[in-house]
Amino acid sequence: MPKLIATDIDGTMLRANGTLSPRVRQALHSATEAGIFVVPATGRPEMVAANVINALGLGGFWVFANGAMTRNVDTGETVRGYWLDQDVAKNLVLGVRAGFPGAGFAVEWDDGMAYEPGFEHLVPVPPSISPIGDVLEALVGRVQKILVFDPRLHIDQLFQAVSLAVGDSGVASYSGLNFVEVAGKLVTKALALDGLCGDLGLKSSEVAAFGDNHNDIAMLAWAGRGYAMGNATADAKEAADEIILSSDEDGLADAIEGFLARL
Repeated sequence: MPKLIATDIDGTMLRANGTLSPRVRQALHSATEAGIFVVPATGRPEMVAANVINALGLGGFWVFANGAMTRNVDTGETVRGYWLDQDVAKNLVLGVRAGFPGAGFAVEWDDGMAYEPGFEHLVPVPPSISPIGDVLEALVGRVQKILVFDPRLHIDQLFQAVSLAVGDSGVASYSGLNFVEVAGKLVTKALALDGLCGDLGLKSSEVAAFGDNHNDIAMLAWAGRGYAMGNATADAKEAADEIILSSDEDGLADAIEGFLARL
């Protein structure tokens, strides 16, 4: 029986069409009522997760931006934040541009974002702001992530190029959309959850983690028990301890109901 459930959102908590199943919602609420911490852990920044926060209606601790930000959404408190060094971000942009002049970029802060033309076509909901000419002009303040896109490249090729450019100064990942995300050095969902578990007096062995994509690998491997969805990528399945039903089959709810049935 886990004491904390960490779950990705897209492709894990949500179905392929982006909807939240009533069964999944009820299972997560039932887990909370049973005294289990439920912590959504997503690649989305908080501003892009607002619709899910409202639909789930669960509150509590959430991990955003692939681990760069941990927030208590009930109180608005920032529990922990990790930032991408501005020099690293600048060198990443310049390095990728040198090899792939057609690449575009976006930058996320804890309270907003900026993006170059083309990014708006890669996300399900286009940003409400207009694009800018050069992301280098927006590398100010506390940068959570740099996003890199190039529609001419396969995501694996783009990931290799970005990983080479950032080296060990940041963490590159992707999550099903056609861009690569770069967070600060060592920053993953696992890092954020490990810090939160320390706050709560829990061990990683007491965590059940659920995910479906490349940016969930560290979390699935770190948790006491990692569950990959039936619709997960091959690398996520390899990192997990168990493969469960897909998100369209309410696999998250099915697993949680199994936990609760043993109470």
